[in-house]
Amino acid sequence: MPDETTVALNLPLETAEKLHAALEGLLATDRADPALRSAYRILAWRILAARGGTGLTATMAKIAREANTVEEYEAARDRALGPVLGALESPENRDP
Repeated sequence: MPDETTVALNLPLETAEKLHAALEGLLATDRADPALRSAYRILAWRILAARGGTGLTATMAKIAREANTVEEYEAARDRALGPVLGALESPENRDP
C-alpha cells in the first residue's frame, strides 16, 4: 500500500460545521464519492472533539478527543455507547 500524504487543516469551528453540512448534502446523492464519505466522517469526529457539552454529547466528545484516528473513535464510541446510540436511532424512538 502506498504511503498516504496527509493535509492538516485548522478551521474555525463554525467553518468546519458549514463544510460538514455541505458534505452531508453531497452525500445525499447516490453517486457520492467514498472519499467524500471518509472526509465527512473525519470532519464529524474532529468537530465533536472540539466541542464541549453535557451528558451524551460530552461523553462522545471525550471519546473523540482521546482517539488518534476516526476508526479508533468509532470503535471506542461503539464499545462505550453502542446500545444507547442504537436505542436512540431506533424507529420507535423517533418523532412521528
